[in-house]
Amino acid sequence: MAIQADRMFFGAPASLTVDGEPQGTSFDAPKVTIEYATNADKTTPQGARSKIKGLLFVKSAVCKVVFRVNEWTALKLGWVLPGSTATESESVGQIRAGLATTLAADPALGATVVSLTSVTTVAVNDFVRIAPASPTEANSEVVKVTTVGTPSGGDTVVENSAGGGLLIDHANAEQVKTVTGTILAAPAVAGAVNVKVDSVADLAIGDFVRIGYVDHYETRTLTFVGTTGPAGTGLTFGIPLTRDHGLDEWVIEVTTLGTTTIQPVAGRMPSSAHHDVVLTGVGLDGLPLIVELDDAISLVNQDIAFSDDDWSGFAVELEAYGDPAAPTLLPWRIKIG
Repeated sequence: MAIQADRMFFGAPASLTVDGEPQGTSFDAPKVTIEYATNADKTTPQGARSKIKGLLFVKSAVCKVVFRVNEWTALKLGWVLPGSTATESESVGQIRAGLATTLAADPALGATVVSLTSVTTVAVNDFVRIAPASPTEANSEVVKVTTVGTPSGGDTVVENSAGGGLLIDHANAEQVKTVTGTILAAPAVAGAVNVKVDSVADLAIGDFVRIGYVDHYETRTLTFVGTTGPAGTGLTFGIPLTRDHGLDEWVIEVTTLGTTTIQPVAGRMPSSAHHDVVLTGVGLDGLPLIVELDDAISLVNQDIAFSDDDWSGFAVELEAYGDPAAPTLLPWRIKIG
């Protein structure tokens, strides 16, 4: 028996995008609920023999999406605590002997070329931290030097962990210092507790390393420091990786594991609490099935398990909210095919 195209059922997993950024996949098939409310109980005026069709109208239409996110992060926890604020602890690159200079000019956001006051102790492939005198995660970043320029020449080329330019808007005279870092000498798969690296210089048991690229980081505490190369004993940690990591991804020593504190706030929900959500999956008919919610927010209670036996994910229920400037335009869409 053929499955009709209007039978809308998600297969699992379905991919999730929030505010235009991919957020992985759901554990299981999402559930989409469309709720209508009408004035059907008031369509029979006093004295009329039956209901009058012209009096029937839709008072409200609500689309809700329920899904399980595949990992618990501060960002995703914020989806179920709308309006909350997040405070991050300091976890920045660990300084080592090498370059200790300053920016000789104010670089543009996204720049791949910077001007350094001194270049006498920097080499190609060194990792350097650009930050003010009091660095935090919010105002500092680590970049790799790909071309060593001249003093104050505006010709030192750098790149971030994803291959682009500066991700933070830095100022003239900020500090530029060498930090401990290396790259993966072989791919590492989710579930691994050991990675192969090109260098283990300045790394020791108990150090914290951040593996991966921007928006794809994992931080681990080292329990063993071995030898280098794809066939070496590499770096070992106690908590398995949750993501796959490719050859040449960065391994940067940081000062701490880092923590994020989520603090819910009461009162009117700010615009930032609402999110544009897109679920992309495949229906039982084999055709692509896409559910889009505009300005969605979660206002339901959550039960989050703390257990070695449970996945570190949780259920999220998001409900779309319409734009008051266009009250008759529903804030959700469903696309088939």
